[in-house]
Amino acid sequence: MIIARGRNTYMMKLQRKHVDSMQEWGKHQEPLFYGYNFPKMNRQERNYWYQIKAFSFSKRCYAIFNLEGQLVGYIALRDIKWFRKVGELGIVFDPDQINKGYGSDSLNTFLIYYFEVLKMKKLNLKVSYFNKRAQRCYEKCGFKIVTVKLEEFEDQRLPIFQEELYLPYRELFKLDKGLIKCQFIHMMMTKEMYKKNKLSTLSTEHLCI
Repeated sequence: MIIARGRNTYMMKLQRKHVDSMQEWGKHQEPLFYGYNFPKMNRQERNYWYQIKAFSFSKRCYAIFNLEGQLVGYIALRDIKWFRKVGELGIVFDPDQINKGYGSDSLNTFLIYYFEVLKMKKLNLKVSYFNKRAQRCYEKCGFKIVTVKLEEFEDQRLPIFQEELYLPYRELFKLDKGLIKCQFIHMMMTKEMYKKNKLSTLSTEHLCI
């Protein structure tokens, strides 16, 4: 069942079959983004991945489709505090489907669902400093920067200090007590900010059904 529809994307709750489709996604070509490629998993691993995404009280996950019915990405809510009405956003796209406008369209649509249907009050996110494309998308959708912090990088296997391939990017990282760290930008949007923005590029076709 479709929960929200935008101009060129729509969303539904993640289903187990969607994880199988993600196995066919493309790969990032830029070395820094290798760790963001959707992992190849066997059936048992896919079952487990789906279970932790779909059946956790503090998590929700939504599949994103283009108007041709192709699965192009997913949005994950994590660390949801239902009483305080706040959560943290994560959004992932098939590398073959980026730069097509799906990011801002689906995120704008999701914000309507998040604030008006789920009745949440605040949405947080963090993005690596080097991920400029994602930063532009979040800012375009109305998120504001809260702070910038040096934090543990998600992919500790990244050979950033070993392979010459990563030499141009090393200044973005730091090795601290054996951990690879990089700068992360923390951003947020409140319900008041959402209402004020009204995301003027949206029309009534974005209303959830």
